[in-house]
Amino acid sequence: MRSIDSFDISRRKGSTLSPSELTQPRYRAGIIGLGQIGNLFDGDPKRKEIWTHAGAYLALSNVILAAGADSDEHRRRPFLHRSVGAKTYEDYRSMLQFENLDVLSVCTPTAMHHDMGLAGGRAGVRAVLCEKPLAATPGEAAEMVEACQAAGIILAVNHTRRWEPIYVHAKRLLAEGRNGRIEAIVGYYPGKVFTMGTHLFDLMRFFGGDIQWVCGQSPDHWAASDEEGNLSGQVRFCSGATGSIIAGWDRTNHIFELDIFGSAGRLRLSGDGAVAELHRFDESPRYSGYRELVPIDANRPFYSDGQLQTSRLVAAVRDLLECISTRKIPSCSGRDGLAAVEVACALCESVKRGSMRVDFPFVPSVSTCQV
Repeated sequence: MRSIDSFDISRRKGSTLSPSELTQPRYRAGIIGLGQIGNLFDGDPKRKEIWTHAGAYLALSNVILAAGADSDEHRRRPFLHRSVGAKTYEDYRSMLQFENLDVLSVCTPTAMHHDMGLAGGRAGVRAVLCEKPLAATPGEAAEMVEACQAAGIILAVNHTRRWEPIYVHAKRLLAEGRNGRIEAIVGYYPGKVFTMGTHLFDLMRFFGGDIQWVCGQSPDHWAASDEEGNLSGQVRFCSGATGSIIAGWDRTNHIFELDIFGSAGRLRLSGDGAVAELHRFDESPRYSGYRELVPIDANRPFYSDGQLQTSRLVAAVRDLLECISTRKIPSCSGRDGLAAVEVACALCESVKRGSMRVDFPFVPSVSTCQV
């Protein structure tokens, strides 16, 4: 059992305050769901940064973590111990009624995201940070996006790698043309098409743009079962680039990598954001008339997490607060979250159709997978 004392965030990377935060308006935040990503992950001694919504809010001086809601008393207790001055509620609706929140985090199982996110909007919150996947179905996700847009509420989705410095830096390099025109993206994820797959699908869109169609592949037993599938597949981007999605066979083997092949070289992102390596095509020393991939720096990757570390969730919350004050679009918006859900469901649909191609915009059948 985790020690409550292990939630001390003072030594965790990512908690440094920016000077401007001392003079910014203060926002009242609340969390629905005080489990792992809501509060408990920071108790893992192997996690050196802030990994939870509670930790991120507590790290910022311009946020008051006012309350948390969870039906389980054993999850409410460590939250209270950590969040001095905050209140806890067994029923999230009571929290929304009495706490006058500006920002709401939804950290519950996926099937609850839709109703809780909409309830937050009705209660008058200014922004919702929802865990991934955004919702259990594309229809529910679209309803959340449309309702928040109509009410002027910022909706962001915690596909955390959008705020990871290494991926942001890689995006910048691609925009500068360092890799040439993107020709293909190969992505690897541990398995479970909604739980981890949506992270990968979001990143593939982040780098490659909108997706035109997918074809799904799966283990033989999956289509006849109700479990969340370890689905692989093929992708065609609207740009004309191709893509491959490769699912792991054992989720305890945490493989999360991207290979982005361009007309000028290859950008490889490995170790789940730990290392990025840039290669360029150069004249082959072995074959006349051919080029080969050559590392730009054979001794050192151009960027690693040892050079720049920050908490993804602290960055996500900062981005959300900036959206409130400037009305900019979040780095991972509700529409981005909707697109990731659509890719996951389209892969499921393709498998159920015998790996037939499924085009976007995606219209799911009634029986298409639901988390």
